[in-house]
Amino acid sequence: LRAMAKKFAVDLYFDVISPYSFILFESLLAYRSKWPMAITLKPMAISHVMKAAGNKPPALAVPAKGPYMFKDVMRLARYYNIPFKFRDDFMTIITTKSSINADRLICAVQLAEPEKAEAVARALFRRFWVERNDIFEKEDFIEVLSACGVSSPSSLLSAISSEAVKGAMKQNTDEAVESGCFGAPWTVLTLENGKKEHFFGSDRLHIIGHMMGQKFDGPLSSSL
Repeated sequence: LRAMAKKFAVDLYFDVISPYSFILFESLLAYRSKWPMAITLKPMAISHVMKAAGNKPPALAVPAKGPYMFKDVMRLARYYNIPFKFRDDFMTIITTKSSINADRLICAVQLAEPEKAEAVARALFRRFWVERNDIFEKEDFIEVLSACGVSSPSSLLSAISSEAVKGAMKQNTDEAVESGCFGAPWTVLTLENGKKEHFFGSDRLHIIGHMMGQKFDGPLSSSL
């Protein structure tokens, strides 16, 4: 009977360069074992979202937010038992590098081998935020795809620049912006009556559960 219960649709809009996206990715997905929800991963271009919303990364917009953000993310990671660590060059990376191809890679996998998409997303998050390695070049992507056991890494690499993948990524980004998104992560929960509830950040998991009539039991064991 429980298996037949209707699942709530949860759309998770994220960018792998966002530390809070990694926190929510792990903490939210862990709750699939307890809450009746079907999660759809929606990689998006955070730079485009911020431009559309007139927003800037917290650490760049207000100097005092930088030190706080570093402490806050580390606190959340410890709470959720995620082995997270900032790279020493993180602030340089977010101003000089783009994660758009990493996010497009997830879209490419969703189109070609959807059953591998979650593993690839997790591997990209883990590579950057746990192992502190790059996720910007083809060599990085080959390592991730090979580790995840996709059938054709080379074709997926080619697909990153395809119109289909670019279109999927643009659609995710446009959807997010149109729903009021101004940063990452952005979660859209569809209630039983069809109403949509929107949540910014990684610290609203208890409210998401409450709106589904579910209990938040704190951190569940991470898959990392």
